[in-house]
Amino acid sequence: MPEPINPEKEKRIETLRIEDFAKEIGLEPDEQGRFIFLPEHNELAFIYAENFTRERDAQGIVIDGVASPGVIASLLHGAHPAEGYLLSFNKDTGESNRIKILEPLPQKEGFGPDYLNWHKEEKEEYTLVEFNLSSNFNLEDLSKVIPPEINPIKPVLISGRGPLYLTHTIAAAYRHYKGVPAVGFYQPASKFGPAKTEIGISHSDEYPLGMNFGAPEEIGKAKEVYKEKIENKIKNLMGKIKEVGIEYFDVQGDYLKIKTKDGKNYLILIKNIIED
Repeated sequence: MPEPINPEKEKRIETLRIEDFAKEIGLEPDEQGRFIFLPEHNELAFIYAENFTRERDAQGIVIDGVASPGVIASLLHGAHPAEGYLLSFNKDTGESNRIKILEPLPQKEGFGPDYLNWHKEEKEEYTLVEFNLSSNFNLEDLSKVIPPEINPIKPVLISGRGPLYLTHTIAAAYRHYKGVPAVGFYQPASKFGPAKTEIGISHSDEYPLGMNFGAPEEIGKAKEVYKEKIENKIKNLMGKIKEVGIEYFDVQGDYLKIKTKDGKNYLILIKNIIED
């Protein structure tokens, strides 16, 4: 009797190593062997995963390694529509399990196992979706997780402590939800540091990948700060080009790579060019 076909086995699934991505963008590990990712690396993560998936014609990617929620979300989004998987370490067996990141459709006020609770706040400039676990999350319950519906004209910010595959399944639920402009991750202030919010999925120039701020209510001010930062970077780059000149430039799709004669590399996102 022939062996039944396993759909997961038939797919072309490639492993994307965080270490390889970090080295690609010029990061070096710290004394403990970890890579420190900044919000500005989210855009690079999206580009890296997009190219990685296309070049390998992958139907799925497995992210192997540790990174910030924003970087992981950007990698998963860049690889889409390829399926995303995370590796989760099993303490009992000492092995890493490959866990598929689901993309549930938000419904009503949200659903899930009894120990998962939702809290939603609709604000003028954003929606905050918080999840709370009263016990350890059971992987078998991942398919039961249905986040609450939100107003899709505003970015959604996700907050809660749980396994990464749960956080990113919630994020994936909103990344293509009715045109939502952006998905971010909010970490309240604690003994480990101040409040942090970071955009990890974006469909809008208003909320670009890597835009970061403190508490969610600072999102309006953060947009203005980001615009000023971009303007300053453009001025500095133009000054550098006039001072030392360009060694080479290369257009790759929507991106322009520039290397100045002092050995510095720049990556510019090209939205449009209008003459006259």
